[in-house]
Amino acid sequence: MRKLLVVFAIGVMFAQGVAAQANKSAKVIYRYKNSEGVTVMDSNIPAEFVSKGYEVVSISGKVIEVVPPAPEGDAAKRALHEKQLREQREREDIQLRRSYSNVGDIDAAKQRNLESLRGNISILEANLHSANKRLQDYQSQAAAVERSGRQLPEDLLKSINNLTQEEKDIQLQIQQREQEYSEMSKKFDEDRKRFIEITQ
Repeated sequence: MRKLLVVFAIGVMFAQGVAAQANKSAKVIYRYKNSEGVTVMDSNIPAEFVSKGYEVVSISGKVIEVVPPAPEGDAAKRALHEKQLREQREREDIQLRRSYSNVGDIDAAKQRNLESLRGNISILEANLHSANKRLQDYQSQAAAVERSGRQLPEDLLKSINNLTQEEKDIQLQIQQREQEYSEMSKKFDEDRKRFIEITQ
């Protein structure tokens, strides 16, 4: 008799556990439409219908959450692009916080970097002036040779051509540095504005 009571008690406990688990899993119901467009309410939702959107409903019938359909086609591409932009902005914001403690740090970094770049431009401008002066000297020599009726030496022609190309190369470098200067200044201004937005 005692043995039967123990077995009965264990059976009751097991049944209660199963009932509790069933009650826990049945706390919410998913409402979705199947492939035939029929509304279905179930304790789970098949994977193939998740992307179509569904509602999470309590056992009392109250809508807890509405999950919209996943975007498709162009909408999906736009959603992906927007998501990538948000993630990129989040990474940039994290890097911005790591790089600077306050707005003054950004201003100091801007001044330091722009001064360095301006110094580089000044060196290139000095090189351009030097190349131009040497070219003028060689051109004067060439004009004197031509006036005398002699043929221009090959090395003089080569020097003139080399310096002409050097001038073009330096001018291009100066243009590139000036563009870099403008873009760098703009980037620091944007970082400054964004830093204020995310820290205030």
